Amino acid sequence: MVFIINDLLYCVNFGSLRNWRNVILLAGIYYSTKLTLKTVGGLYSGFKTFCLPLVLARDYKTDYGPWAVVTGCSKGIGLCYAQELAKRGMNLVLIARKAELLNKIADELRSKHSVQVEVIIADFGKGPSVYKSIEEGLACKNIGILVNNVGVANDGLRYFHDASEETLWNMINVNIAAMTIMCKMILPRMEAQKKGAIINIASAASFAPQPFMTQYAATKAYVSFFSIGLDYEYSGKGITVQCLCPGPVATDMISGILKGEEKSPVSQFLIPNVNLYTTTAMRTLGFSSHTTGYWKHAMCYLMGQYTSPGVTFMANKWVHGKQKLEKEKNA
Repeated sequence: MVFIINDLLYCVNFGSLRNWRNVILLAGIYYSTKLTLKTVGGLYSGFKTFCLPLVLARDYKTDYGPWAVVTGCSKGIGLCYAQELAKRGMNLVLIARKAELLNKIADELRSKHSVQVEVIIADFGKGPSVYKSIEEGLACKNIGILVNNVGVANDGLRYFHDASEETLWNMINVNIAAMTIMCKMILPRMEAQKKGAIINIASAASFAPQPFMTQYAATKAYVSFFSIGLDYEYSGKGITVQCLCPGPVATDMISGILKGEEKSPVSQFLIPNVNLYTTTAMRTLGFSSHTTGYWKHAMCYLMGQYTSPGVTFMANKWVHGKQKLEKEKNA
């Protein structure tokens, strides 16, 4: 067979065919090399992000400043971030909309960790009107860390047009505007003191379009792109901007989306409890500017890099479409 192919190469415009063979060979070498480098780079990034922090612990108060601001901290990842920061001796300003619950959390953190904790009651869904009181509450604070965690998600899977206009505006105000305006508010202070860290919580949903939760994924893509741009702008000023893109974490938000499917064996393997996730994610600050925050989610992301965005989109479309059809069938 080899001899026949060689005869054809020489007999039928052998020069042109030989050139094509060389092109194919070079293309194979190029893509093999690219695949190898991507794999090695991903493994190195994983080592730097998840292993180095275990031996190179950071002093947050010294590296960034004595006060931390956490939005959307009445439960879930935001609450766990507040608890972890308090453990590290950071004073806290907690911002959320449920006054009674937030004050209770503040009292617990004060008594358990002996730190200063202040509370600002604000509903980010109301738009621009809430920011004046926030700015007044943060006056004269030496803020070292800002955690933009506040966010809302779809209540299950649905067609975009089924959502009310109120729901659409709420998601824009909470997922996009809140993070943007809080960064605008805090960055000048960090720039003046030449240090600080901003942690913007996005989502793995930002990696590709997500049919039937289209707006949510789009708002998280904004968070991701915005954070990457800010990190480039301010890294030379001593300010760290980290974008955290968690996969599914065992919170009320993910339960609302999955509707019980988080109890499957695969989901139980991939979905960490919120305390484990936050502990791991916090250690990545200063070691990675864009991370999932959890090694299993990072492995899924790395494997996803070997498929084209079109394949990822079609996979998401099939999964969500199947779930939607089942929901409509059982309605």
